Amino acid sequence: MPYTEIDISAISSRHPVWAFNAYWTQQARATGVPCRQQINPAEIAGILSWLLVLEAISQRTGTEYRYRLAGTGCTELFGVDYTGKTLGENLTPEGAEIRRLEFSRVLVTYRPIFSITHLPIKKREFITVHRGVFPVSSSGAEVDQIFVVIAPTATECISRSTLAA
Repeated sequence: MPYTEIDISAISSRHPVWAFNAYWTQQARATGVPCRQQINPAEIAGILSWLLVLEAISQRTGTEYRYRLAGTGCTELFGVDYTGKTLGENLTPEGAEIRRLEFSRVLVTYRPIFSITHLPIKKREFITVHRGVFPVSSSGAEVDQIFVVIAPTATECISRSTLAA
């Protein structure tokens, strides 16, 4: 299945992407984009294993993205721990380019993007996942972090009670 952007309504309300979107939306109400300090890991415990946190690093040649955190579910899903790596390592060139375009758009629009796709990782292309890409600000001044929630389409949150408002 090629990368396809979808509306959040196409994702089950029990899926980690849907659950994180509900949380992100609640945190973003005041400012439009939540500050990193507003995101409390204890409140999203059922999602943490499916979370990737990337930082946007401005360079002369453009923006690069470095993984600050890769949840255990992501590490198992990908077969590699991305923590400390840069975007593009262990991805197909097409997959890396799609991610760069998607991340750039999130940095500019301040809006999440939802998609369904096969994993862009060699020997794991048969796994279909839902993805949510969310802008976050570490300083409150600009979007400089991206939170990605990615999990196989049939995945459900471990505990919905931790996500209640």
